Amino acid sequence: MDKELQEWYNLHKFHFYSGSYETKDLANFLGVSPRTIQRWLKEKTKPSKEQLVKIKRYLTEKESKDSL
Repeated sequence: MDKELQEWYNLHKFHFYSGSYETKDLANFLGVSPRTIQRWLKEKTKPSKEQLVKIKRYLTEKESKDSL
């Protein structure tokens, strides 16, 4: 797994297991299906560079809101 994917995966695990969001929330934000997110997590396919930027922004904003 490359560095950007690993960073996303770690952020996803943190937020998902802390109960602060669901996969469907991220899927809705990106305009993809929850199944697509699951495929990315299982490394069957990869998000585009643009999607990785959006994912990082979404999870970083989520982290900021959750810490308030």
